[in-house]
Amino acid sequence: MTLLVPLGPVSPMAEETEETEEAVGLEVPEEAVGASDTQTLSVPSAPGASTRTYVVVPRCRTFHQAQSFCARRYRGKLASIHSASTNAFLLRLVHRLSNAGLVWIGAVSDPAIPRPYCHWTDRSPWDFSQWLPGHPLPGHHFCTSLCTNNARWRSVKCKRRLPFICEI
Repeated sequence: MTLLVPLGPVSPMAEETEETEEAVGLEVPEEAVGASDTQTLSVPSAPGASTRTYVVVPRCRTFHQAQSFCARRYRGKLASIHSASTNAFLLRLVHRLSNAGLVWIGAVSDPAIPRPYCHWTDRSPWDFSQWLPGHPLPGHHFCTSLCTNNARWRSVKCKRRLPFICEI
């Protein structure tokens, strides 16, 4: 079964203290990415398959501001990525909607021996990673960005301001 998903603005919940921002989202089955055209997605026919909605927010914020924004505006979180197909899908989504080189995703790394301890801020299992060689960086607490040039993840100081992907 194939589902055609139009891309377009997502209506954020109104908040008086937040300015209106254009964000674009797409609802997709969690494990159902793989088509080369980001508007055409294979949908599993199994009943009760969970779906996720991803929203790319092009306005740059620190990691913690991005987390708060996802929670307040969409009742969501920064995206956690649990498969190569989801990573590839989000890369295509960001390419289509933004020209950013890096975007926040919801992973952090903390110093640990012999390698940094990595985890998702939503406490979901750490069952997939796509680190750039040499990352995650050791020695400090770092937040994680998806590099839109090569689909690899990079350790970045959390105070850096980047666009981000919310998962709702």
